[in-house]
Amino acid sequence: MLHDSIFFRKFFLAFIFISIATFCFGQQANTVTLVGKVTDIKTGKPLPFANVFVNNSTIGTNADENGNYKLPNLSIGNIEMGVSFLGYETIKQTLRFEQPGIKTVVFKMKEGMELQGVTIYSKKNKRREKNLKIITRELLGNSRFSKLCKIINPEVLRISEDDNRHLSAQTTKPLIIENSALGYRIFQDLDDFDYFEGKVYYGGSTRFELLVPKDNAQKVFWRSNQKIAYQGSLKNLLAGMVADSLQEQGFKVYQVIPDSLRIFGSVRNNGYGSNLISNHLNNRITQIRGESLIRPGELETERLVVSRTQLEVFYMKRRARSPYSDMPYSYTQITLPQGYIVITPQGWVVMPMGFEIAGDLGNDRFSTLLPADWKRDE
Repeated sequence: MLHDSIFFRKFFLAFIFISIATFCFGQQANTVTLVGKVTDIKTGKPLPFANVFVNNSTIGTNADENGNYKLPNLSIGNIEMGVSFLGYETIKQTLRFEQPGIKTVVFKMKEGMELQGVTIYSKKNKRREKNLKIITRELLGNSRFSKLCKIINPEVLRISEDDNRHLSAQTTKPLIIENSALGYRIFQDLDDFDYFEGKVYYGGSTRFELLVPKDNAQKVFWRSNQKIAYQGSLKNLLAGMVADSLQEQGFKVYQVIPDSLRIFGSVRNNGYGSNLISNHLNNRITQIRGESLIRPGELETERLVVSRTQLEVFYMKRRARSPYSDMPYSYTQITLPQGYIVITPQGWVVMPMGFEIAGDLGNDRFSTLLPADWKRDE
């Protein structure tokens, strides 16, 4: 992820913090059961009780004492798996299953390498505490839920700075983030974190655990906040495209007209320097319905979002600054370098194809992050 100005924060979801889980659930007759073993790549010895999970989800299991695991009821399509074991490099591996049934995958893990850095701060000191505040802010974000989130074990962060003032961090074991606003405990293997001049990139594997509510009131509180986090999110947008319900969900989407079809020089100017979206309609951009952007995928669990030109997205339920004086709403630009991405009908990205997001939808952090298996209508 990149955190920059409100209009031009970019991140490449092919490599993002939270590498979005790419699966959905189907009927049990049309699902995959994943079985196999977790072993040391050099010795072949089993790694007992290793964590085996679908990345960015609450779906996972532990291997048994012999390293064997079993994960049932996964949908056909793409699944990004994560495997972690103390002292070993976390595995991230994308699997694709086009037929249901039992599938066997053996995960072979490498022992962890010593983290490299120019100046490493591993003990408490003023510089580390200052940098830790920056890392915490960038990981948790500045949403309404941020104050109810905390990092439980900051001591696992290896923080470094180089001569060019890049702030970097990695974890020696999973960073534990407790989100008391949404009801999750998140285990984040931070492979890389880079902060420089207000911009941040981070990546790794993410495993969710459900917190146990102390009473029904807390359960209702979490569910209500989860629905708030969903509203106006990327998943909300993409699911709205599939269902052709963008307007009902609060979105307006405009597509840039290809140069070959544009009438240059006809944008109206009111003489006051205002940049009105009405001056660009049907010349530079045109409003588009969700169904116009969606095509069938190879599998019933997949859809294509197709656009050869940039999309400009407004979330009309949230007022914010935008480039247009007559559209003061949450604003995002989406670019598909390959002309398409692959998603599930529920709005999770299966194959990002390096797509770019600039603006408000590029600001998702752990305080608002929902797991891939979260369902809106439960």
